[in-house]
Amino acid sequence: MDRIPENTEELTDFILNDLLYGLELDPVDSEQLLLYMQERHEHLFGPHSTYFVLGSYEPPFKYRLDEALDVLNHRHDAYAYLLATQPDLEVSDDIPDLKVKFFLHALYADSIPLVLEHDTGGAVVEFGRVERPWLLDRTYLFPRAQEEHYKDDSLLTTQDAIHARAVELAYHADDLDRELSTLAECARNHGLDISVQDLKAYLQSELGGRTPSYSGVITDSLVHLSSLNQCFSWTTAEELKEQLSNVP
Repeated sequence: MDRIPENTEELTDFILNDLLYGLELDPVDSEQLLLYMQERHEHLFGPHSTYFVLGSYEPPFKYRLDEALDVLNHRHDAYAYLLATQPDLEVSDDIPDLKVKFFLHALYADSIPLVLEHDTGGAVVEFGRVERPWLLDRTYLFPRAQEEHYKDDSLLTTQDAIHARAVELAYHADDLDRELSTLAECARNHGLDISVQDLKAYLQSELGGRTPSYSGVITDSLVHLSSLNQCFSWTTAEELKEQLSNVP
């Protein structure tokens, strides 16, 4: 497909040829699809700017999605939403309804911000889907700690900066325990009462006990999006809010 479908017939052809690859929609499924589009018309095609926000729904990662939604919905005449909040698409059991529902919303969103904090789960599937050429130009990727902004010890003079550096180390350190010990020592040198145990507790609250990482396939795509000026690294929630200003 080289352009976004402009009518129901084109959309049906797209679903059959580009999504279902040989499966067919029976008349009832076609009617349900049309009904779904009619019911969502105001949200998908209204005069407002629409932001289809993607990312992990697991806690604590979902908290960052909620913050992204809040930032974008505070824009003038904006509608930012998650796929999970949209009505289900009622079609036959042999039709991948979640996949079709995803692309219906992705096709007609003005922008698709994707908040990425790890390389497993549904967010990675979504990442693969939005790399299609007809979605890529509207996709804006926000990977956590892709870059290390707090590597310089001279920056580590506040609790927030120490916490941010701990998050970066969780993504990049080969020996996290050793690096957290060094970081706690740095904190004490700056008069901050922060122990290794404090840092581990903070990482637990931020990352849910997960050891975050990005696979080579993911990092390769990050390079691609960065070269298009559509990839913006962040470490703290405040930085994420600032980086969202890059979404038009």
